[in-house]
Amino acid sequence: MRSHLKCVTFSLTGALVFMTAALAAQDSTAMNLVTNGDFESGNSGFTSDYAYGDLTNPGSYFIGPNAFTAIGAMADWCNCGDHTTGTGKMMIVNGSNTASFAVWKENVTVTPSTNYTFSYWGAELDHDSNSFPRLVLKINGKTVGSSTFPQYSPDNNGKWQNYKFTWNSGSNQSAELALFDENTDSSWNDFAIDDISFKAAAGPTGGAASPAKPASSSGSSTGPIVTHAQVMGKDLQGVEIPLKQEEKIALMFMEAISSMEGDCAYT
Repeated sequence: MRSHLKCVTFSLTGALVFMTAALAAQDSTAMNLVTNGDFESGNSGFTSDYAYGDLTNPGSYFIGPNAFTAIGAMADWCNCGDHTTGTGKMMIVNGSNTASFAVWKENVTVTPSTNYTFSYWGAELDHDSNSFPRLVLKINGKTVGSSTFPQYSPDNNGKWQNYKFTWNSGSNQSAELALFDENTDSSWNDFAIDDISFKAAAGPTGGAASPAKPASSSGSSTGPIVTHAQVMGKDLQGVEIPLKQEEKIALMFMEAISSMEGDCAYT
């Protein structure tokens, strides 16, 4: 029995890794519909209701490699690089005192009845803020989700954080993507955004719009794998082997592709 259990465990683990890698590859190869999400092309490929250039006043932004050296930067701003490489460009923002001004927006073409994932990375610019940026994602004028930035900047015990939201296109053939800052405090409320993406999501399509799903602080949006399928494994004596949820999924996957080793029985 012991050797058979090892065989089952090895097979389940191998198939689960293969399946996870395949899904990750599918997600990473999906086309990013955002033109200049990493801002390496400078101030192009998007529009903003904010003023470009000098960051002295609220409601302004700049595209550059370091917030501390940007025009009009405050003395306590982050002396740090972008999220992509640490040496590239990012959008550096002095939050507006008007919540209806879009920080960033872009129109893209979408396929009807398709799930999409909007993702971006954000960081606080003030070393220790008393008023946190609170960005809201709207698609075609409707709020999809919101995210509140952390208290500290990346050079003061803070870090870049990833925020993700899902949206179903329904009958739409285009999507106006827009980020708004709901915090109207002009004293703090300074932030950077980088690596914006909008991609068709892996998995089933159709149905109503999916609820917003902001990622955790670690940048991952994955959660427990759940299946309600009736799947079980048995040893050579016919005794049922307890399986975890992810092992059940792996077992179904192996059966579908007929990859189970010949000397490993399963039901």
